[in-house]
Amino acid sequence: MGGLSVFLLMSPLHAETTPVGEEAGRPAIQWHEWGSEAFRRAQAEDKLILLDLTAVWCHACHVMDRTTYANPRIIQLLNDNFIPIRVDTDQRPDLEARYRAGGWPTTNLLLPTGEILFQANALEFEEMEEMLHQVQSIYATDKAALLKHASLLWKRVQEKVEPSPSRGNALQVSMVEQSVEILRKQFDAVNGGFRDAPKFFEPEAIQMAFAHGFFEDDPELIKMGLDTLEKQVPLLDPVWGGFYRYAEQADWTQPHFEKILMIQAQNLRNYVEAFQLTGDLQFKRIALALIEYVSRFLTDPQTGLFYESQDADVRGAEEGRFVSGTEYYALSESRRLAIGIPRVDQRMFTGSNALMAWAYLYASPVLGKPEIRETALQALNRLFEKRFDVKRGLAHVETEGVHNLYGLLSDHILFGQALVEAFSSTGQSRFLQNAEALAEVSQQLLQDPVHGGFFDHPRMSDTLGLLKLPTKPVTENFRAALWYLTLFHLTGKQEYRSISERTLQSMVTSLQPLPIALAGLAIDQWFRIPVHIAVLGTPGDPRAKALLLEGRRLYCPGKIVRGYDPQEGQPKWGEIVFPFDGRPVVFVCTDRICSAPVFQEEAIKESIAEILAVLKEPVRSK
Repeated sequence: MGGLSVFLLMSPLHAETTPVGEEAGRPAIQWHEWGSEAFRRAQAEDKLILLDLTAVWCHACHVMDRTTYANPRIIQLLNDNFIPIRVDTDQRPDLEARYRAGGWPTTNLLLPTGEILFQANALEFEEMEEMLHQVQSIYATDKAALLKHASLLWKRVQEKVEPSPSRGNALQVSMVEQSVEILRKQFDAVNGGFRDAPKFFEPEAIQMAFAHGFFEDDPELIKMGLDTLEKQVPLLDPVWGGFYRYAEQADWTQPHFEKILMIQAQNLRNYVEAFQLTGDLQFKRIALALIEYVSRFLTDPQTGLFYESQDADVRGAEEGRFVSGTEYYALSESRRLAIGIPRVDQRMFTGSNALMAWAYLYASPVLGKPEIRETALQALNRLFEKRFDVKRGLAHVETEGVHNLYGLLSDHILFGQALVEAFSSTGQSRFLQNAEALAEVSQQLLQDPVHGGFFDHPRMSDTLGLLKLPTKPVTENFRAALWYLTLFHLTGKQEYRSISERTLQSMVTSLQPLPIALAGLAIDQWFRIPVHIAVLGTPGDPRAKALLLEGRRLYCPGKIVRGYDPQEGQPKWGEIVFPFDGRPVVFVCTDRICSAPVFQEEAIKESIAEILAVLKEPVRSK
């Protein structure tokens, strides 16, 4: 392995698993959990740390366990001369944010205090052995310089004061067009998608293409999203449904067969939106196949919560039993079942459950599946009741009855968005109240009151290694800005709008690479007045129900659909007071103007189109 690179981390990189013990009388690596005991040993014994970032679903991790980590020389070398730590990144996303490089697995060699000396991904036995010897030699030779470098790193972190950006013109509408132009340039016109090989899903790029194309009457942009959804179908399991994780080739072939809950949720939203835009039944069929897969394989029948993932391969308990995903997923259902089912990770994480609930709630009225709405609401209610603490926020996961890792930004944002979707879906005020309670604790635990934006976790007692680095992840911050902006539109509370603005400003003036599509989507929604669909009528009236359902079914990004019961007083939204003559009726509004009254479902779409003409000019003139 020529040219071994050794470095210290200068800025944040963009289930603790059960330790492996003796098997069949053979030695095994004595993995430690991430924690103070492992770091105490590393420092007391002056040993480097091998930090293995893995995931339950990771095919390459399983291969490395069967080969490299099963090699007797590697086992002895790690057990005798290093402190091996294994971390499951689903269980600890805060560690993934700081230590993962490239993909899974990430093999880190750390100083005893947790700074990075070397990183690689999957390593074969010979590469691993050479790397361990070389890094150990470098540490023995240059220990003083490396430790001094590490101390200077932390001194710079402590002294660093983020400059306050100019708030006057940080956000510009032109940023939206810049994002769109980058998407156009990155689009693969032959194979779909927004990169070459390997091909990963780009759900927010598709969402941005649809939304901007819809509002700006740009069919070419919409077609980019639709073509991508059609071309990526080779990653859909043709037998059981569900999307694989990614493809090695630009034409979406040579899949990596892991099935991840978050990928199912994001694809469900994309395909439902494609069906809304086009009425094309192929998109509806794919969405339904995806729901069927999640319901069959990734839903806990007792709690209604969602499991995290399913493995790519079938691995048996008996020695040597292994069927690769390439072989397995080419088989018919009967032949698959004769072999067995790839292992399902039955842990239920808060953020990914919230994302799946969000997708179900959005899909339910469009696909005519009220049962998935009830599944989503049940999941949100259960998680909020069991895992939300008004002082600590949301717990990330429950393990053996104990809730762990409170207050992660990613969990808060995804759950907050799902609560808002639940309020939009049901009109029940408790979901909005819960969203506001979560927003309040998020501000207290995670918000940067000086420079804006949100840190990824609260300041906590676990500050080992790079957890000392304060990190504001750009993706979660753009999502936070969208969430707080939606809360402003729903409640009229200016505080939410201010938080959204300061968060956006802190991100666009950040030195971190921006997620182009998500940034464009967030800034576009910041400047664009949402369409408000107000449905007046008593809740039990069938006509009022039909009008509400149609309002929720139609495609219009960022729209707010609300039912108003005239028996509870004069229906109004902000300063707009709606007339009511006793007939269920719809008004489609901006913040300044409303449509004529609409009494038939089929006329709502036309009223939205008329209102959009009013929306375009303010966006372009800002």
